Amino acid sequence: MTQNRIIITTGCCLCALFSAWAQEVGEYGFLELPTSTHAAALGGTAISVVEPEAALAYQNPALLCPEMSKQVTLSYMNYVSDINLGYASYTGAFRHVGGWQAGVQYLSYGDFKGYDENGVSTGTFTAKDIALYGSLGLPINEHWRWGVTAKAIISKYESYSAFAMGVDAGLNYYDEVEGRSISLVVSNLGGQLKSLDDNRKCNMPTQLSVGITKEVEHLPFCFTLTAYNLFDWDHDYYDGDGSKHEYNGGEQILNHLLLGVEWVASDYFYLAAGYSYRRQSEFSGSGGFLRGLSMGGGLNWRQWKAGVSYASYNAIDGSLMFQLSYTF
Repeated sequence: MTQNRIIITTGCCLCALFSAWAQEVGEYGFLELPTSTHAAALGGTAISVVEPEAALAYQNPALLCPEMSKQVTLSYMNYVSDINLGYASYTGAFRHVGGWQAGVQYLSYGDFKGYDENGVSTGTFTAKDIALYGSLGLPINEHWRWGVTAKAIISKYESYSAFAMGVDAGLNYYDEVEGRSISLVVSNLGGQLKSLDDNRKCNMPTQLSVGITKEVEHLPFCFTLTAYNLFDWDHDYYDGDGSKHEYNGGEQILNHLLLGVEWVASDYFYLAAGYSYRRQSEFSGSGGFLRGLSMGGGLNWRQWKAGVSYASYNAIDGSLMFQLSYTF
């Protein structure tokens, strides 16, 4: 096996390995990891939460609004071991009624030692995935909004690279008086245009998600229910011992649901928690019921917003995420 083939094979194995670790389906599974600590705390996908937090719009561009204008957001998550996720975005107003956002999502797999076909060291090399995106969100009428995101995804393994493009489309209905928000998002429509190896192309994790968030009248609580990954209804997984597990009946429905609850103490502070039956089932070998839980909180003070969350996105360990935003 030549050195080139070794590096290309390593890259393809990384795609497959990350897909096996991640809850989401698809070899670009990093696109489905949350970039918002708020969304992460509510289970990982929160497309119907209407708040002036720009990072929430990454999962649903229909949430973009003028209240997010001039907001810079940074977030970081140690996914597992040397694998780290980073995110940065800037959001602006569009014609005083909508919003736009430009950002980058970055996943680094760490450093690797390279060897040629004779086993001689060739030094170290890095492997990473980068998604550059631009989003636009506009109102349809008083209650309805729509949004679209275009993404360019670059995979870089040593001197070899792959390129893909994707599109997200979102819709949101929000009734402020009733305290109710409903969203629908189709994410990661597209495909790979250039692969590391011409004999094997990675697939985009195209998904359909539907979410609803409802405030509790006269109480500082709101609940979020999200049905996600609906295009892969017959989802199955492999246990740690390699045996295949298939979801059946009501278990199959629970497999696609995320439940989240928030305690909004004031305009300056919130606590949130979520539950995923899928994570509990697939990662139960290390933590049982607790592997399906997520939690986090946030602080708002003047122009600053800060958040932290903890959740499990793989079968190895939990992931801690930090977020910081500033509005100019």
